[in-house]
Amino acid sequence: MTEYTITLSLKDLCQQLQLTESFCIELVEYGIVSPGGDQPAEWSFNLDMVCMIQRAMRLHSDLGIDWADLAIVMELIEERERLRTENQALRQQLARFLED
Repeated sequence: MTEYTITLSLKDLCQQLQLTESFCIELVEYGIVSPGGDQPAEWSFNLDMVCMIQRAMRLHSDLGIDWADLAIVMELIEERERLRTENQALRQQLARFLED
């Protein structure tokens, strides 16, 4: 089975989300996303990064979180989601153990 990965260049990302290149560069500098490639002209953004940028924009506009603080907030949200998933898996293992 072939697996495809969709990526966007910086230019395509800016067009898709209606953002300026300088704004996207700032998001990378703040650590909100980490695209592939060394220089902005070489950057590639996967769909997860597009979703992260959209989430960051909503958090900024809805809650007024500073761009510099958003990287930490996003990291904490991701950690919470990871812990929730891990907790759910452990609960399932415990339930199977208690059934035996």
